[in-house]
Amino acid sequence: MRKIILFASFVLIVHIQLFAQTYQPKHAGKWNEISNYIKANWSKQRAVSKDLPFAYITVWPGLPFMFYWDSYFINEGLLMSKLDSFARNNTANLLYAVDKFGFIGNAVVTDWGMNRSQPPYLSTMVRTIYEQAKVKDAHFLRKAYKTLLKEYLFWTDTSKNAIENHSTGVAGLQRFFHHATDEELVILYGELADRFGFSRAVSDSEKIKIATPFAVEAASGMDFTTRFEHRSPDFISVELNSLLYLYEINFLWMEKILKMPVSKNWLQLAEQRKLLINQYCWDEARGLYLDYDFVQKRRSKVAAVTAYQPMWAGIASSNQAKRLVQNLPMLETEWGIATVEKTGEIKNYQWGETSVWAPMQLMVVKGLAKYGYTSASKRIAAKYLDLVANNYLNPNPASYTEKGAVVNRKKATIYEKYKADGTINDDEYKASEMFGWTAGSFLWLHAYYSKSRK
Repeated sequence: MRKIILFASFVLIVHIQLFAQTYQPKHAGKWNEISNYIKANWSKQRAVSKDLPFAYITVWPGLPFMFYWDSYFINEGLLMSKLDSFARNNTANLLYAVDKFGFIGNAVVTDWGMNRSQPPYLSTMVRTIYEQAKVKDAHFLRKAYKTLLKEYLFWTDTSKNAIENHSTGVAGLQRFFHHATDEELVILYGELADRFGFSRAVSDSEKIKIATPFAVEAASGMDFTTRFEHRSPDFISVELNSLLYLYEINFLWMEKILKMPVSKNWLQLAEQRKLLINQYCWDEARGLYLDYDFVQKRRSKVAAVTAYQPMWAGIASSNQAKRLVQNLPMLETEWGIATVEKTGEIKNYQWGETSVWAPMQLMVVKGLAKYGYTSASKRIAAKYLDLVANNYLNPNPASYTEKGAVVNRKKATIYEKYKADGTINDDEYKASEMFGWTAGSFLWLHAYYSKSRK
């Protein structure tokens, strides 16, 4: 027992020492330049689609569709750039998709991205647009409220008419899923074969079996990752239920703002979901929120950055937040927060232990700031700002091979994805020059860091 106590004390001291350290930015002198560069170039990301009613800002030039959850992080940057009209257009397009289809596709609207959704940030997008507007638009909010109820039904519908089966065996908690046809899953398998070297000499039934969990991982936005142990349909995901908790909180807020009669006991629904998230996803021994395997009745073996989503959503208690902060060294790297803990991945998944993605930095920093952990939030913000700046100055790797030809990367631009070693992430596919959520997250993190210094 004495050895255990001594070891625990040692771990606590290590945590304290790590978090007593301050991070000295490497490229802070370049952050303003990059922010100005992004703001000056948003117009290059302007796009239109025959399937969407409004011009919008997309993830990279010329893309004739919108990715769902990318749009939340893009909006954060647009609002920082005083491009509120485009943030509203992005939001309005997603609301249009819900009205037309009953849900928002992974990629709106494409022939491949409409058989699943992505993490539902639309409720938060609507609230942000309303709250930040100088003139409060009750008509916009009332119309959005009705549409958001449809999307909420998509995620919570347990009837035979449900578009997707999000049931988990735990009433009140949902999972990611898909509604792809067998033919679409066979096509997906072909893409996976190219990406991962899977054998094509297998039956269609085997292709469907293998492709299904990958389709669900794509619905989680993390295509692809080890956090679901390659059995993603079996897991209650932390972030999905944290986001649905906010839908319930936001419905209550909307009804109060609009002075509407209460349609449901939203506060009770939210509190019940919070209770269930803590019951099934909070691991007291590890001090983390983990996805819950409702088939094997245990929590995931792989901790992910989404453990911090309940802080972002305001679900965690002060004690849980403290435990989560103490666990930051499990995911924190020299250049920001990695996607999942180190488990010895056989290959580098693009949402794996070597990846550092822009939206996850913003989510973690917002969560830490909400609970008053300013030092930690500033440190992580600065690390990611430096990661982007490091490759803005000298992209690494400086080139990539595409169709047998070597392509040199440009300096003075930003990229879609990065790695924990400070380089551009070309795992699974090459990283593109991108003004999507990398740009949006950079602008928000820079503004937050600058403000928190005052």
